[in-house]
This record gives sequence, structure tokens and C-alpha cells, in this order.
Amino acid sequence: EIVNFNCRKLVATMPLFANADPNFVTAMLSKLRFEVFQPGDYIIREGAVGKKMYFIQHGVAGVITKSSKEMKLTDGSYFG
Repeated sequence: EIVNFNCRKLVATMPLFANADPNFVTAMLSKLRFEVFQPGDYIIREGAVGKKMYFIQHGVAGVITKSSKEMKLTDGSYFG
């Protein structure tokens, strides 16, 4: 219930879920788990098969690819 409370506003502002059924959003929120990453941590490596979706509530994540394109993801971004 704490995750539901803390993340509902974040998810509600995402275009991905803008028109989603509220029951679906509630069910999805119940599946979320908080993870904390430190500077320098890798969340996922390019080419790896992802099994999770990540929502950045607070902070910045850098995206580094083999082609040297660098991008930053910030509060409210999601990937996976």
C-alpha cells in the first residue's frame, strides 16, 4: 500500500498510463518494488534481455550505448 500511495501520482502523469483503466493501474502499482541505485551502478546492460520496467521517481540515470550515444533520464522517466 505504501508503494501504491507513493507511486500513484508518478504513474498518473505518464502518457503510457493516461487512459488506462484505474483498476489496471491499481493492480500494476501492487506489483511495483522499490529499488535504489547508487552512482556508477548499472541497471541493465545493452543487449541484455530485460524482464523489468523501471520508473525513475527521483534522480538521474545515464544511458550509454555502444554507439556512444549518451542520454539522461530524469524524474518521471521510464524504461524497460
